[in-house]
Amino acid sequence: MISANYFDGLSARLHLVNLELGNGMIGLAGADIVKSYPLSEVAMAEPFAGAASVLDFADGARCEIGDPAAKAAVAAALGYRKSRVVRWQERWYGALIAVVLLTVTVLAAVKWGIPALAERAVAGLPVSVDKQVGDTAFKALEGGWFAESRLSEQRIAEVQEVFDSVAPAVSRVPLRLVVMSAEDLPPNALAFPDGRIVITDSMILHILGEENHFSDDNYAALAGVLAHEIGHIEGRHSMRALARSSLMAVLSAALVGDFSAVVAGAPAVLFDMDYSRDMERKADDYAINVLLEQQLPPAALADLFDTLDEAAPGQSSLPRWMQEAGQYLSSHPATEERSAYLRNAGKRGKQQ
Repeated sequence: MISANYFDGLSARLHLVNLELGNGMIGLAGADIVKSYPLSEVAMAEPFAGAASVLDFADGARCEIGDPAAKAAVAAALGYRKSRVVRWQERWYGALIAVVLLTVTVLAAVKWGIPALAERAVAGLPVSVDKQVGDTAFKALEGGWFAESRLSEQRIAEVQEVFDSVAPAVSRVPLRLVVMSAEDLPPNALAFPDGRIVITDSMILHILGEENHFSDDNYAALAGVLAHEIGHIEGRHSMRALARSSLMAVLSAALVGDFSAVVAGAPAVLFDMDYSRDMERKADDYAINVLLEQQLPPAALADLFDTLDEAAPGQSSLPRWMQEAGQYLSSHPATEERSAYLRNAGKRGKQQ
């Protein structure tokens, strides 16, 4: 007699039964159930050490056998043989190869697969999705971190004039500038997918410096900041970063088997994503082209990056999304590398 737990496949009720093997049949007998199945209609699921063996019957019912000796007896009666994959994995070198292959596959997916899928996904999204995502993100930040600007209407009008001078005549989505106060954040500017560009009072005041007016260099620095953010919008960088972050979350859930975290954490992805080095460089290139067209020095933007980096020694203690929201205090690309690139671009522009 072999003790087992039987489930009829119709309810969650557990039936305690005894199994008997013989004459090509497997019989089950319990307090309220008596059944028999041909061995040809019984399949044993892949066994795991320390876990109960599971028998699946043709009518959708199943049995669980916990006793090791009984598990071996039933496996022998069914003629069960471990699959080639299972036998391979039981050897240390097979397990090592499997781990290496999995690691290589995951790394390849992260480096090439996910970016390619994200590009295709974003390319198929209508502009209405950008607008919806941007509006949702802005409202979430507006209520928690941003407040009405404390700058004078004249100062805001001056900033708007700079924005109008660098904004393209025709843009992918309607562009609009919003000046807001954010006392708990370092100087920042950030682009939303719906075409909204937020620049904080502290960023404007930092650019103005002690002079407190728009000199040629200050004007060029502000123009560069705004053009950089426009570059992110025109390149749909927020949507691309969001798509990559979401696909990364799905890949992680697939590996650990918990998709509920992907759904529950989707709103937070917007605030925990960062632009890639390539996206940052493309936004810088966009700003460089705009500045050169306006006959403004890209070096002014490089100087701004340097001063922002020097002014925020405690930046690393801030939440990650705050550090990366405006990208000016981010380490990708490094400030020195970025500044050198901008200054060299200005030299190339003069030579041309």
